[in-house]
Amino acid sequence: MNIAKSSIKVFAGRTTSTIVVFLGITYFARNLGSHQMGVFFLFQALLGMLAIPADLGINGSVAKRISEGEPRGQVLSTALVIKFVPLSALVFGIFLLRTHVNEYVGAEIATLLVVAVILQEFAKLSIEFLSGELRVGETAFPALSKQVVFVGVGVILVTQGLGVFSLVYGIIIGLAVMLLWGAYKSSLSFDRPSISQARSLFDYSKYAFISSIGGYFYSWMDVAVIGFFMTQSDVGVYEIAWRVSAVLMLFSRSISTAIFPQISRWSADDATERIETLLPEVIAPSLLFVIPAFSGVALLSRDILGLIFGPEYTVGWVVLIILASEKLLQAVHIILGRSLQGIDRPDLAARAGIVAMVLNLVLNIVLVLEFGIVGAAVATAVSFVVNSALHAYYLSRFVSIRIPYTRIAGSIVASLGMCLGLIAARSTIAVDTLPRLLAAVFLGVLLYGGFVLLIPSLRSTVVDNARRMSP
Repeated sequence: MNIAKSSIKVFAGRTTSTIVVFLGITYFARNLGSHQMGVFFLFQALLGMLAIPADLGINGSVAKRISEGEPRGQVLSTALVIKFVPLSALVFGIFLLRTHVNEYVGAEIATLLVVAVILQEFAKLSIEFLSGELRVGETAFPALSKQVVFVGVGVILVTQGLGVFSLVYGIIIGLAVMLLWGAYKSSLSFDRPSISQARSLFDYSKYAFISSIGGYFYSWMDVAVIGFFMTQSDVGVYEIAWRVSAVLMLFSRSISTAIFPQISRWSADDATERIETLLPEVIAPSLLFVIPAFSGVALLSRDILGLIFGPEYTVGWVVLIILASEKLLQAVHIILGRSLQGIDRPDLAARAGIVAMVLNLVLNIVLVLEFGIVGAAVATAVSFVVNSALHAYYLSRFVSIRIPYTRIAGSIVASLGMCLGLIAARSTIAVDTLPRLLAAVFLGVLLYGGFVLLIPSLRSTVVDNARRMSP
């Protein structure tokens, strides 16, 4: 498998998806306001958190076992039987507590939540199956279809006056399309479930489950706590800042998705040296994008929120800077974390996840009560620093981790040059309209690109990756 080509395929799909969603969220934020956006984000938070008991780590186990060469039909059939039990219990629980669910979110969405949870689980399973077949590059477009449908349906229904339910219906229809497309693209087959295969899936999933808890806690715990102690409008402001910062991770996530099945295969073949050679080669391009993106956000955070989403969102400018700074470390963590799971040590990833999860929950409660949405951003960042440090420590026990310091330093220097150029430009022309903000971003890209080509270590990184992507 060509990791560079798979990364680019995933990156292309996710870039398109991110642009579509970003434009959609911008439209929704301007037309619905922070309160209704907060209701929608709380719905998404519940959908994300409920994925933990609905999945129990089985989806990731399917990708792992198929990538190792296990019989596909037996793996899939066994996984479906296992998933039936938690999903059934979850559906019953949502209906039983539907009054409380509706009160927490601020809308009558319990029934829609049940539909979304079921569709989400089977849609993700189809994508993991495709990934396990070492066809990672093909996973991007089913996911893209979900986002395109979500935005398209949402925009149409917003114009019809359905408010926040426009977005909920968009999510549900998008998940259905993703499921159908993922199933169509996969080489799905069914065989008789087996006890031995169930044990194999559980052996991996019991640890992957805990790691997934950490991931979902990282993504949604802060929103859930804000929703409990504060208002839907606060949720809306915070999550908009989160969505902007998440754009910084686009390329890093694409790389991590591409390397997982390959590292899994190399680990099964005891090819440790190949893994050690790969890590610095994927860490460098991952940070090549994140470092300048953070620098630009730090300079333009208030302008980004106010000019793109509306004046009511500018109160989240500090939150945006904090969350963007955390992405610098996450760009490395996401590579190391997927590598640790790829060498079949999800137990160690689970240990790190438990520590970070507990710390995240405690810090969010304490800091949200004291500092509001800024406290939530700090809590998330601190817990993630601890999580990343533990992942790096555990992985280093099995493979040598070489950090490409020279290329990282070059990226920092190029980013500083970019920032100085933007500061000089802002002293002449104020960034007070959306076209001027876009011009400032474009200028930043040109400046950073120019400095990258002037710095030998960065230039070689760009050239080497361009060669790997060529036919």
